[in-house]
Amino acid sequence: MKSQQMYCGACDREVWVMISEAPTNEGQATLHDDELICLEIGARCTGALCPMGAEAPNAMVGRLVRNGLPTAGMRTVTSRCPSCGLTAEMVLYGEGKAACTACGSPARWTVGHAEPLD
Repeated sequence: MKSQQMYCGACDREVWVMISEAPTNEGQATLHDDELICLEIGARCTGALCPMGAEAPNAMVGRLVRNGLPTAGMRTVTSRCPSCGLTAEMVLYGEGKAACTACGSPARWTVGHAEPLD
């Protein structure tokens, strides 16, 4: 993986991203392409898609979890995930939205608990 700064149109500033490298299987098809993972998911992530990674913010959290990247520096709370039922850190982003760091599922965050996101 390599880190890089890129311009984010949603934040209107440079943000840090990680780029995961696709596995190299000489002569074989790869399972996935390189993935862009935003390390600055936050309050300004209000759109349905990240302008850089073309994924929903909760999918970015899923990429963070899948690649074993830390959530340090992100706004998080500990709560029971309404999707997987585990008590886990929830990464807060946008207006009242959160994503579970255990399963990556989106949720609506209100003070005190998370609810399924419609």
